[in-house]
Amino acid sequence: MPLPRWREEMLRESVFFKFFTRLFTKQSRTFSAIVAQFLGQPIWSPKNYASFAREGYCSNVYVYTCIRMIANACAGIDWYLYRRRGNEIQEVTNHPFNALLQKVNPQQSWSEFIQSVVSYLMIAGNAYVEVISPRKGIVTELYVLRPDRVKILPGDSINPVRGYKYTVGGKEVTFSSEEILHLKFFNPYNDYYGLSPIEAIARVIDQNNESRAWNVALLQNSARPSGALVANNLLSEQEFERLREQIKELYSGSKNAGKPLLLEGGLDWKPMGYSPAEMEWLEGIKLTAREIAIAFGIPPQMLGDRESSTYSNYQEARKAFYTETVLPLLDWLRGEFNAFLPAKFSNSEGLFLDYDRDDIEALQEDRGELWKNVIEAVKSGILSPNEARELLGYEPKEGADALFMPGNLMPYTSTGEEE
Repeated sequence: MPLPRWREEMLRESVFFKFFTRLFTKQSRTFSAIVAQFLGQPIWSPKNYASFAREGYCSNVYVYTCIRMIANACAGIDWYLYRRRGNEIQEVTNHPFNALLQKVNPQQSWSEFIQSVVSYLMIAGNAYVEVISPRKGIVTELYVLRPDRVKILPGDSINPVRGYKYTVGGKEVTFSSEEILHLKFFNPYNDYYGLSPIEAIARVIDQNNESRAWNVALLQNSARPSGALVANNLLSEQEFERLREQIKELYSGSKNAGKPLLLEGGLDWKPMGYSPAEMEWLEGIKLTAREIAIAFGIPPQMLGDRESSTYSNYQEARKAFYTETVLPLLDWLRGEFNAFLPAKFSNSEGLFLDYDRDDIEALQEDRGELWKNVIEAVKSGILSPNEARELLGYEPKEGADALFMPGNLMPYTSTGEEE
């Protein structure tokens, strides 16, 4: 006779159950060595999130545009809930999960939620989703936490992460590993935290920012590189102060750019530093912009770079952006969501989330071409109607498994003679 559910849950929470579980569960010896070095202490996240957000997302137009384009593209695609029963897949519309696909919490819709998750992933390499489950078998809300406020609490080789600590305003909140979905990019140097794309191109971003700061400073200083006024004779203190004030008042600032400098008393102007042409400032800006776009998986043509157009037109660039950047990211998110969220609900057998690729406008041309090829394959007797429906994402129909041949074609024998 099977145990009642409440007795089974009590047994699972008992000390003896956990002891025997660890005793008979094969543990990873390598991960045991990793968690042993922390001894249950919080693992502090890399202290560079603030600089990534400030110098990258908030201060660099190319980084901001790339992240916004990826986040908006992902947020603009609809998600649906399905259930798999054997070989059949049916859309589910009357499950509590459907409410989350409309509004994940009082402040955010599902699209805003996806936008926040993707933006944090691109900036920090990590995104944390708090799952609100007031009672077992149902999830009512989802919240995206700011990555720099979350610290990981290591566990053991069976449960590598014991929990998470969220700190804000001097207050700390501790979550179990079942309450937080941690999304992270691969990081070859950290076992717990993901690698931000911004970190990989930090030097390129710094170079781009410094180039713009240099140009602004150049404009603010008469739109020419710094130099020195050289006098043949030693100037008195009064003459020196008068000359400095005159330069500051009459020749500094963007409004005075281009004014000729009037020299007297044997003074001579000696330029110091390099001119914009010598520094190839404009080419440096273009190069760093391309490198930033490439790092985020965005064709430079979509950022206004017409000189390095890899694609013949903008439509091809958009298609490449979706197929090479957006769709792989959504596939990864789909796998992470399905491994964590549906199991939080009761009656979750066969339940899974998926997004609608047909909703992507940039890929409609490919979709039309696929329809055309599939229809021709059915007419030619290469595919059955059900095989064609499967390729197009539709459920099979009873009695549609036969192949159809054109009426003007006759079968031939192996010798080539007509039957």
